[in-house]
Amino acid sequence: MTEPVYEKLADALSSRGGAMPAIKCKELFAMVEELFTPEEAELAAKLPPSPIPSETFAREIAGGDPKKVESLLENMANKGLVFTGERGGVRVYNLMALAPGVFEMQFMGGEVSDRSRKIAHLFEDYGNALRQFAAAAPTPTSAAAFPIMRVVTVEKEIPASTEIHPYDRVSEYIANSDYISVGTCYCRHHGELLGRPCDKPKDVCMAFGHWAKYIAERGFGRLVSKEEALQVLDRAERAGLIHSTNNISKRLDFLCNCCVCHCPILGSIKNAAIPSMVATSSFIASLEEGDCSGCGDCVELCQMDALTMEGDIVVLDAERCIGCGVCVSVCPTGALRLELREGAPVPPFDGKEFNQAMRSSLQQNR
Repeated sequence: MTEPVYEKLADALSSRGGAMPAIKCKELFAMVEELFTPEEAELAAKLPPSPIPSETFAREIAGGDPKKVESLLENMANKGLVFTGERGGVRVYNLMALAPGVFEMQFMGGEVSDRSRKIAHLFEDYGNALRQFAAAAPTPTSAAAFPIMRVVTVEKEIPASTEIHPYDRVSEYIANSDYISVGTCYCRHHGELLGRPCDKPKDVCMAFGHWAKYIAERGFGRLVSKEEALQVLDRAERAGLIHSTNNISKRLDFLCNCCVCHCPILGSIKNAAIPSMVATSSFIASLEEGDCSGCGDCVELCQMDALTMEGDIVVLDAERCIGCGVCVSVCPTGALRLELREGAPVPPFDGKEFNQAMRSSLQQNR
């Protein structure tokens, strides 16, 4: 029987939102009971949505000895359950969402152990349960909810004559970031722990700003220079990985360089009826069939199946193109190019605008 503290923790995780909802079921409780001790769960469930100093939290909300409260919060931060950072010289804490958040932190460090395998299987079981819930839910009749993620195009493949918005330039985010970290790709490491390895590079998961500092401080990754960050980006592009990030323009919190075979978000985009309506970049591929040599390199790299071979010529399905630019980077004849997408989505500026867009989308879908 599930302890009441875990029921309360499930409610708190649900309120954090994110790409992985916290739906009460035996699989969720098996997972959170492994991650949180009962004492940690009770404390985590009381954390407010906004980051809070441990002393204020202990005095005004949690009760108990401030030193013990701080010790428990620190332990959860070390376990990748609670985010911590400094604001105005004061350390603050808040509970992460399941994803992006807790899931990523469990695997970004690249640990291989019996416990990491157990946690991988628990997340897998819960993911399967979520898919069953989704399959049993009524099919929505209107447009999809507002995208949590957005795709970022391979920047060097954008034509020089095109005016590029700052939010389409990963290089600009890198140039303006005080902290950048690199860790293990949590999606591919999770797959490897389950016996489903991937031949793509794993050390390409990037975080920025306060998230990068937290990740490095707690041993989930390492800080890198801006020069090395650009090298990581180039290595990911050469491997045919897709850049995706949080759907706001003010800053990048993280940059996933991932593959559709392991990333659940990219997988859900590919499996959508029209992937280009779910999460896209500002660009779309165009094909000049007369210039196509029929080598098929682009078909092999396209993770959305937007490109196929018909005889000796490549055919482009524009509705499946998410504008990642990977295909353009391997085209030897220049038959594939990028152009601005008509009605290209403009990402919300910050979290406040994103939440407003999400609420509006949900209301329209009711």
